[in-house]
Amino acid sequence: MLDHTSADDETVFKNLIVAALNDESDSVKSHIVQVSSIMMNLALTKCEVGMSMLADPQFQAAAKIYGQHLGEKLMKKAFDKLN
Repeated sequence: MLDHTSADDETVFKNLIVAALNDESDSVKSHIVQVSSIMMNLALTKCEVGMSMLADPQFQAAAKIYGQHLGEKLMKKAFDKLN
């Protein structure tokens, strides 16, 4: 899914991180819905995941890893700008 993540998708994830850091609970909830939608769309359209597989614990584990890797990628980009 990382290979298919667009700049717009990354922006939604960045906004989630910023909202979480600012303790904006309503905004966090809104961005979580958006990120979840992005992950489901990527899985269904780009990664050959079937609808029934979205509830599978393996997909949920993969989604968690996707979020971790995307977060790390975005943080690296942010810190690279500091140098």
